[in-house]
Amino acid sequence: MKVSLFTEIQCPEGASPRVRLEEFLEQAVLADRLGYRGFWIAEVHFQPRFSILSSPYTVLGAVSQKTERLRLGVAVNLVTVHHPVQIAEQAAMLDQLSHGRMDFAAGGGHPHTRVYECFGVEHERTREIMEESLKIIQAAWKEDLLKFDGEFFRIPEVSVNPKPLQRPHPPIYIAASSPDGVEFAARLGFNLFLPLHTRTRRQVLDLSNSYWELLGKNGHDPLKHELGLLIPMHLAESVKDARRRAESGIMSYYQTIGDMRRDYLAWIGEKGFAMPGRLGKTASGEGLTFEKVCAEHAVLGDSDTVIAALQQLADETGASHMLAWMNIGSVPNSSVRESMEQFAREVMPRIAGYEPRR
Repeated sequence: MKVSLFTEIQCPEGASPRVRLEEFLEQAVLADRLGYRGFWIAEVHFQPRFSILSSPYTVLGAVSQKTERLRLGVAVNLVTVHHPVQIAEQAAMLDQLSHGRMDFAAGGGHPHTRVYECFGVEHERTREIMEESLKIIQAAWKEDLLKFDGEFFRIPEVSVNPKPLQRPHPPIYIAASSPDGVEFAARLGFNLFLPLHTRTRRQVLDLSNSYWELLGKNGHDPLKHELGLLIPMHLAESVKDARRRAESGIMSYYQTIGDMRRDYLAWIGEKGFAMPGRLGKTASGEGLTFEKVCAEHAVLGDSDTVIAALQQLADETGASHMLAWMNIGSVPNSSVRESMEQFAREVMPRIAGYEPRR
């Protein structure tokens, strides 16, 4: 079982972006020393309380120079709002700087950040644009001269450089939270990330079962593909202590989601925009209690509790890659570091060789 970390780097009101970024860099260096596989960071625009990661490759470039083994990736690259050649260049540059440690994930991102409206992209054509963009990105990484004539992009003969160190290209993942997103990943034969923080365990199980089935139906070998789960996580000496330390920080994240969604709905109403269909498929956080978070959306507890929970999730879904989200919301840096250290010391050695029993 692989264990990576994930963050969106929230910046609560009154917090300093500089301090939050410095805390993240400390966590990344610690993760490298402790033996975590990788660190994934989000790409989010225009919502500082929600995330300050509007330029994730700049941040990961800094991390690449402070770490030696930690794999680095953007989860997710908003391929629908950027030119794919520019993304291919930035990702390949990170692969060069990190000596071949870049992983790549694509997705639609958060639909309620105003990013689609700002960059002039249609919400309803996300999948079509993403599919064409991914074809271009892979070709840019592999071909000496790139030429492409598609529906959304027309590219003359250009030499895209640098190329990634990893050949033929770095690992590619799709992050999805809906049946059509899972179908998209399976049809194209990409690895998949599913978000436990916005979907119930039953929903994640249904989506994972669909992924494995659709891979086979589309002619792809499931044994050559990987499923990862994004999980809010916190460890302490007891379940009670873990929940006590993490509660306010985790719930601040869901409060921010709710506030952002309400603000977006009011804004598109004022502008006369139609509500995007994708927005109805995202979790709002309305009425979500901490008890439900503990039961459905997070893994919080002592080491034995966390081990049992991760093994159960792996067995139920077939997931072999866990993305632990320990600095979610406003959980203090000191508590995040203690949780990271306890996981590496007491959990990682016991699950490293664990294979899902499906």
